[in-house]
Amino acid sequence: MLELDNILKKISAMLHILSEILHTEQQILIEKSSISQLNEVINKKSQLLIELKLLDEKRIEISKQCNIKAPYSENPSLATQWESITDTTKSLTQINHDNGLIIQNRIDKTQQSINYFKKINDPVVYTNSGYQKKEVISSKRAKV
Repeated sequence: MLELDNILKKISAMLHILSEILHTEQQILIEKSSISQLNEVINKKSQLLIELKLLDEKRIEISKQCNIKAPYSENPSLATQWESITDTTKSLTQINHDNGLIIQNRIDKTQQSINYFKKINDPVVYTNSGYQKKEVISSKRAKV
């Protein structure tokens, strides 16, 4: 049980670090000030999520060995830690979802800008009658 207690404490500590990373990511996305740091923050987040997954797999293995399952209601100390972990995880899921929405909004705005500039840069030619005609580029080769 002591090993399971230690794993739950490590998970809680890692979730706290993940919370800081997600908040930093959100600040970068909102303020647009340190966008160059975003890649570093995302890499840290990915690495931490991998470590959390490995630690959770170890937690599951030890839980099976001890013949105890989450939410660990048989052990009040473990149950309290587990409840804290699940609450924190729900909160972090929401923050990560919000960050995803911010990123999607940025992608949409960027695509709108690209589409706008494409419209502006479409080659337009005036005909001899004074009307605009879009320039058509033929795929056939010209013979010289």
